[in-house]
Amino acid sequence: MRIIIVFLTIFCSSCYKDHLYVQQEWVDRNFLASTHVGTPDPRQEHPPEGQRLIVAWDFPRSLFQRDLRLIVTVLLWDNTEKVIIQPVERKRDSVAYFFPNPGLNKSGKSILTYRVQAVDKEGSLVSEWEHHFWTEWIDIDCSAAHKSIDSVSSQPKQESVMETP
Repeated sequence: MRIIIVFLTIFCSSCYKDHLYVQQEWVDRNFLASTHVGTPDPRQEHPPEGQRLIVAWDFPRSLFQRDLRLIVTVLLWDNTEKVIIQPVERKRDSVAYFFPNPGLNKSGKSILTYRVQAVDKEGSLVSEWEHHFWTEWIDIDCSAAHKSIDSVSSQPKQESVMETP
C-alpha cells in the first residue's frame, strides 16, 4: 500500500505547473450522472449548460504561509471579463467556477481564455497558469483613430500617373 501512495504522490505532483492545475470542461446533460445510469432526475428537464473552470493547487508550506489569494481572470466570448479573487485557505485544495451559457453557442457566455494567478499579501506573483490563447486586453482610443482617418480622407484624391487608353 505504501508503494502505491508514494507513486500517486510523485505522479500527481508532476501534474501541477508552478503549484497550480487548471482544467476547462463543458457542462451539459451528459455531465449529470442520471444521464448515464438512467435514474430519475428533475434536472434532466433543465440541465446545466455552460463551462466549468476547475482550479487546483498544492503549495509548499513556505509559500502557503505568505497569505496567498487566487486571482482568476476569465475572458468570455461576448467580450466581457470576469475577475474572481479568492483567499487560499488550505495548502492543497481545489475550486470549480461555473459559467452558465444557455444554448452553448460561441457568442454567449462561454469561456474564451483565462489566467489564474496566485499572489501573496504584498501582491507579488507566486504562481501563474495561463490558457494558451491568453492575451492582455489592448485598449484602443477609437476617437483618436477616427480623427486620423478623417484627416486622411479630407485630402484631395490624387490621379494616377499612368495614362489610361
